[in-house]
Amino acid sequence: MSVIDIEGLRLGYGGMAPEQIVLDGIDLHIDSGEFAAIVGPSGCGKSTFMKLLSGLLTPQEGQILIDNEPVTGPRSQVGMAFQNAIMLPWRTTLDNILLPLEVAPATKSDFRHRKAQYRRQAEDLLTAVGLEGMGSKYPWELSGGMRQRASLCRAMIHEPPLLLLDEPFGALDAFTKEELWLVLQTLRQHRTFTVLMVTHDLTEAVYLSDTVYVMSARPGRMLVRQNITFDQPRDLDIRFEPGFVSHVHDLREHIRGTRAQAAAKPVLGATS
Repeated sequence: MSVIDIEGLRLGYGGMAPEQIVLDGIDLHIDSGEFAAIVGPSGCGKSTFMKLLSGLLTPQEGQILIDNEPVTGPRSQVGMAFQNAIMLPWRTTLDNILLPLEVAPATKSDFRHRKAQYRRQAEDLLTAVGLEGMGSKYPWELSGGMRQRASLCRAMIHEPPLLLLDEPFGALDAFTKEELWLVLQTLRQHRTFTVLMVTHDLTEAVYLSDTVYVMSARPGRMLVRQNITFDQPRDLDIRFEPGFVSHVHDLREHIRGTRAQAAAKPVLGATS
């Protein structure tokens, strides 16, 4: 069963003239429980695409359905985590994680009565991501990797069936990034949810995903779907196996090809 269904998605900034179109004719279907990654050249519209899915932008054409319902604004069944783990500095880590429950219409009315239960849920998540006992710390007392772990907890505190990740590990060093790959993999083993992630890191995409989509240079279109069939969970050493390296190489070649096509296009308004 599909969680995400997208048909004929088009969006332009300032209008729909050819030079204004950012996303052009995207069709995409993500199944329940799937981990899908989107890769592509810089500026192809990946982050814009995620804003559309999260309800922060509205397409000019086409439709986006999540659980068979049109996306017309932010959805309570969607969790989101981004490259910069923005946390309120005057709130503890635990209170930052609980914030979505305080403000979401479905939970804010009884938040006070169920706060003890919600705190236990938050503490369980902190334990799951390796931050047991860190709930009383303030954001400025945490490392970048710790803040990103807490950001994952905040995205999942309301147990959403869909998690949207926009470059969630892009600002981290290589070792911390690998640790968080394992954290996310462990979370998926113990909880059922669907993931759609945007990343520039092809190794990350292949390691974490069931499916990788390659977007074209602007205007963004879905060019290639690549299935990743390695068993889950995956050991980090799988990155050095020939099959894994081949997947990464193929994705790199697709992106190199779309960059070359974009460079070969004539500049609008140019004269010979």
